[in-house]
Amino acid sequence: MAISDADGPVPARWTRSTVYQDMWVDPDDDPRETDVQAVDERGVLLEYLRYYRHTLEMKCAGLDAEQLAQRSVPPSTMSLLGLVRHLAEGSGTSAG
Repeated sequence: MAISDADGPVPARWTRSTVYQDMWVDPDDDPRETDVQAVDERGVLLEYLRYYRHTLEMKCAGLDAEQLAQRSVPPSTMSLLGLVRHLAEGSGTSAG
């Protein structure tokens, strides 16, 4: 079923979140969004890291081990599990 708008027919969506073509979660339901306003560089960095850590957690939620290890798109060898491992390696280092 398609609905129409000013530009013509709009394809039916599988879920409500796919109404936004460039997003996979509805902005009104996005738990990553906060009212925190960073006031300095450190605050900006911490908010950026929090947002993207939460994004990775959302993408991995509900996946089994086989799905986590599945490669994204050939010829890439990266998987969500590989990305988690990469990020874990980086969190063990400290800037000095």
